[in-house]
Amino acid sequence: MKRYSIVHIPFLSFFSRDLYIDVGLKWKGTGFGYLLLLLAVCWLPLTVKMHRGLSNFIDNETPPFLEQFPTITIDNGRASIDQPQPYYIKAPDSNDVIAIIDTTGEIQSLDNTDALILMTQTQLIHRESDTVTKTFDLAQIEGHHVLDKDTIQGFLSFFKALFFPIAFIFLLFGSFLYRIIQALIYAAIGLLFASLCNANLSYAALLRVAVVAVTPCIIVNTVLELTTVNLPWAFLWYFLAALGYLLFGVNAISQAQETPIEGVIEPENPQQWPGH
Repeated sequence: MKRYSIVHIPFLSFFSRDLYIDVGLKWKGTGFGYLLLLLAVCWLPLTVKMHRGLSNFIDNETPPFLEQFPTITIDNGRASIDQPQPYYIKAPDSNDVIAIIDTTGEIQSLDNTDALILMTQTQLIHRESDTVTKTFDLAQIEGHHVLDKDTIQGFLSFFKALFFPIAFIFLLFGSFLYRIIQALIYAAIGLLFASLCNANLSYAALLRVAVVAVTPCIIVNTVLELTTVNLPWAFLWYFLAALGYLLFGVNAISQAQETPIEGVIEPENPQQWPGH
């Protein structure tokens, strides 16, 4: 009978030999259900933080730009605006030119300007870096379209409302897939650890131990992200820590199999161990 439940893992995974023994010898399955739940709990506050940052940007940073935005009309790939040209959109604080709209042909490139965006009558040009610019041909836009500040504000409000659920689902399942692959690799490494420690563990049992072993890394990473603390070489440290916990768990299980502890009954046939 299991001694611990999934609610114990986030805390005990940092130090408890008994937890790793319990998970390796008494639990069944792969542990991926617990992993998904852990990731959901960790991504919830991180997504809330991202949503607050986005909301603050949309509510406080975009209005000064939107107030400068003219009404742009695109008819079958040809743009025009309702303002004298060239028309400049500037940063409110520094007065630096951010975007230029000129459908008259006077300005045809971003050369000799500090602007990041230029709209001509037929092109939208974006500067990505000092050496890289990208051009979008407005001819790809068919029909009659009008873009003004109210339209953009409506889009931003819609995006803000949908950001949280979409971002949460995307981040959760993207990280879940990544962690599954990671656990599969760590469990394979665990086979080597099991051989070195003379531990009788199936691959499924090692998967469960691997999931517990990455738990401290997931929790620490979440805390650092929430507190905006940057850990140099984070991937390397997390990798080494996870392998360390994996070896710690396999070694604890090996010792338990050699000298059964209270609550762990060693079967006569090794194939009877849970997880085989």
